[in-house]
Amino acid sequence: MSLDFNQRISTLLQIPVNVINAQSLLKECRQIELDNAYIPSGFLWAIEYKRSQISKLYGDMPAAIHHARNALAQVPYNGDILAEYKNLVSKPSPLRNIALIISCKKYEDKALQLARQYDEAAIDYLVISGSDTPPIDHPRAIQVACPDNYESLPRKTIAACTWVYENLGNSVGVLKVDDDQHLFDPARAKVILEQLRQLDVYAGVPVSGVTHDRNWHWNKCQDPVLNRKTYGRPFLRQWAKGGAYYLGPGPLEKLVISMIRFPGMFEGEYYEDKLVGDMMVLEQVELKMLAEYEDFGLSLTEQHRFNS
Repeated sequence: MSLDFNQRISTLLQIPVNVINAQSLLKECRQIELDNAYIPSGFLWAIEYKRSQISKLYGDMPAAIHHARNALAQVPYNGDILAEYKNLVSKPSPLRNIALIISCKKYEDKALQLARQYDEAAIDYLVISGSDTPPIDHPRAIQVACPDNYESLPRKTIAACTWVYENLGNSVGVLKVDDDQHLFDPARAKVILEQLRQLDVYAGVPVSGVTHDRNWHWNKCQDPVLNRKTYGRPFLRQWAKGGAYYLGPGPLEKLVISMIRFPGMFEGEYYEDKLVGDMMVLEQVELKMLAEYEDFGLSLTEQHRFNS
C-alpha cells in the first residue's frame, strides 16, 4: 500500500466535517474507491465513517446509520465505531415491549387475525413481511429489505429486530411471534412480558438441536436447491423455539449489533430461531426456559400441534 494512499485516508479521516467541505469530502471518498480496486477493511471503514458523518450533518439519519453499519462491519472490534453507531440510534421510547408478528404476503390473513387479537389486548405490535411482494394492508405493517420467502426468515427476523432497535430505541423488548399463533390469554401475556422486560432476558420454549430435523426446510424454500440440501450448522446449545420467544432490550441490542458486525452468520442458516439462539451463545446470554407457548398467553392451531 503506497504512502500516498495512507496519507489520503489519514487526511480524509482527520478533516472535521462542515457544510463547506462536505461535498468535496464525498467526492474524495468516491475518488479513493475509483483509484483503488482493493481497499483493505482497515482503511475502507474510514470512508464509510466519513460518509456517515456527512449524512448526519445533512440530517439524513437513515443514511448516517447505514454507513455507520458498513463501517462497523469492516472493523467489528473497533469500539469507537460501535459507540458512534449506538449514539446514532439512541433515543427515548414510550414503549417497553412490542410484539413482532413475522409473516409474509402469502399468509396475510393469518397475520391480520393475530394482529386483531393484539389490538383487542392493547399490546403494541408490528406485522413484518419482505420487500419483494406487495405490502400487507395494515397500518402497523412494515416491509424489511429481504425476500418474502421461507429461506429468508433469518434475515427477515433480524431486519425486524434491527428496525425496532434503530427506530424505537434501545430500551424496548421484543416478543417474536409466528403468524399461526393465537393470543388466547391477553392478561397472562401482559404480565409475562413485563416480568421478562424487568429481567432483561432471552426467553422461550427450549429446542434440543441434537435431534432436530435437519431437513425441516425441505419443500418450504423458494430455491429448489435448498429443498434438497441438508442443514449443516452445528448444535451449540438449546435455543428458544421459533413460534414465540422474547428478547429483552439488552439481548436485543447484542443480537442486532452482533449481526451487523458478523453478517456471515447468515450463511447456511435457514432457521431464524436457531440463528438467534446461536448469537445468544456467542454473546454469553443464557436462555430462560419456559414450559410452553401458553406461558406467553399464546397457542397454536390444532393442525400445527399435530405436526410439531
